[in-house]
Amino acid sequence: MTARMNNSFINYVDFIDLAYEAYNTAPRKVYTKIMRMIINSLHEQSVEIEKRTLQIEDMSSLPISDLDEFYDTIIDEIDDIKLLQKKLEKIKDKDILFSELYEQLDRLYASFVIYMDRMGQLEVYVMSQQSA
Repeated sequence: MTARMNNSFINYVDFIDLAYEAYNTAPRKVYTKIMRMIINSLHEQSVEIEKRTLQIEDMSSLPISDLDEFYDTIIDEIDDIKLLQKKLEKIKDKDILFSELYEQLDRLYASFVIYMDRMGQLEVYVMSQQSA
């Protein structure tokens, strides 16, 4: 899973590996900074998805042209989140920050599912309006 952080994209799997290595070998301050950066970035992504979801509720037309690509992208993101959580399963009990990261991933997962659901509802609404 990748996400934008400071206008560049990062791969969270690499950062999880780096954070775990820092947890084992680096000073606590370094590990904490890495984890806070990841958790905050995921939180910002959740908030952005939630904002988009709220915007959908006020729409009467589809905001995207390729729904198949939209659904494929969201499903890929959801799959990546689940894979990341699976990786964290082994270490989430080692430290509160790993547990917090796991919970933030769960919130992001829920945000994506709701976003996809609302887009589907809008799609049904638009199709019903077109056929009426």
